[in-house]
Amino acid sequence: MALPNPLLQQLGKQLEIYRERAGIGPEQVDANRRLGWYAGKCERVERGIRGVTPAELHMLADQYKLTETELDALLELAERARKRARVSHVAEWARPIVLLEQAAQEFDYYDEALIPAVCQTPGYARDLLSRAKPDDLEDRLAARLERGGILTKPDAPRVRIVLGESALHRLPADADAAREQLEHLETVMHDVPSADLRILPWTYGLHPLLGFACNIFRLANPNITQVYLEVATTSNVITEPDEAMLYEGRFETLYDAADPSESARILRTRIQQLGTRRRHDKREMGSAEKVNSV
Repeated sequence: MALPNPLLQQLGKQLEIYRERAGIGPEQVDANRRLGWYAGKCERVERGIRGVTPAELHMLADQYKLTETELDALLELAERARKRARVSHVAEWARPIVLLEQAAQEFDYYDEALIPAVCQTPGYARDLLSRAKPDDLEDRLAARLERGGILTKPDAPRVRIVLGESALHRLPADADAAREQLEHLETVMHDVPSADLRILPWTYGLHPLLGFACNIFRLANPNITQVYLEVATTSNVITEPDEAMLYEGRFETLYDAADPSESARILRTRIQQLGTRRRHDKREMGSAEKVNSV
């Protein structure tokens, strides 16, 4: 089953808003002879199941009495929705999250153990992606690292990230790669204006999001919220407002519990531990070499 295109859903929602503003029913749209739609297509378009062509958007703009600015915004959104097929080197079922990252005005990320793609460094991403033994590892790595640019682009979305403290320990085996990743998180925490990264300490205990991750995206024009959930081989995008609000409330609880100053202290302490461990490993290696040379 094909997964929904979140940008197509956004386009459909905006068309629904304009149709209702014009006081027109879905059946009147389907009956528009210029469009030539079958019965029920308007509802399928508004649900994001079917797309619309630029010519159809122009005809809808006439029927809904849209301004030129409103039509231009719809045409731009429709073009971005059509680019879904060009999201390359990402599993088909995972493509919605890439599109949502690109389209969102704000997004929140929570995971107990996994560092988000937008914050991954080369060593971390390579180690993680190589576990699946893909044939196109280098291409997937380049695509993964490119996603990090969203945090520093001129119109960067506001991003809030809450990581469980265990994410600071589930790292590449290579000590240099592990330290590089955590130092990058520290840079994001202190030096990236668009990002607010916090660490939820182990001492917080049990909570409603324990055991799974969630990504909450807020889009503009129209203002809608979508929640992206993912497991090993599939994903789901939640668009129902009441259900999305449940995830938003649970995320806010964890965000408020993760104190910024304590987050910085936990991260800095873990970086120092890695440095100490690396020096300890080198001493161990040196001692072994001496024993072997005797």
